[in-house]
Amino acid sequence: MNIPEIKSYEEQAIDTVVSVINRAKEKLGVRQTLRQLANSRDFACNAKLSLRDIGPPFAITSEKFIHDTIEKKWKLTDTFMYVVRYMGGSKNEVSQYYYFEAIFSQPTVSYPIPQATVSVFFTLEDKHIEPPNERGVPMMYFRVEGHHTEHDMRFVALSPDWILGMIKMKMKLFQRIETIRMF
Repeated sequence: MNIPEIKSYEEQAIDTVVSVINRAKEKLGVRQTLRQLANSRDFACNAKLSLRDIGPPFAITSEKFIHDTIEKKWKLTDTFMYVVRYMGGSKNEVSQYYYFEAIFSQPTVSYPIPQATVSVFFTLEDKHIEPPNERGVPMMYFRVEGHHTEHDMRFVALSPDWILGMIKMKMKLFQRIETIRMF
């Protein structure tokens, strides 16, 4: 009788993760062990951000936090120029919300005024349901123009590829409109 070897849940989970990643990498022609995968994570973009720098007054500290994140953590200023605008706030029974818009562009020598811009919308949520001394850090989300998903800034990094993709989509749309010659 052939009885399979008994493995702990942890070993089964590791085996499953390694096999799924290896199947995906096999299609690319690369296979790695779990140790090699763990070592490769050191070179990946560290998307985790700490929101502890945000405090009252939220409108001012949030805008500074957005600037620091764009410039120092995500390093988007290597590729783009941007401006951040405070769009106002709203309030409900549970939370106070602050809204910001970052407008990204990529001016070139041939087009110093950019042909297309991309907006990224930031939302800061400060919950009122906890007492002030127990209240944690506020939550901050971002959404790229044309997308519906809000991403938690602590875990998802905005990459230049998203912004470039939106700029290219807008440029293609403008080119199609020009070829129609309706205007």
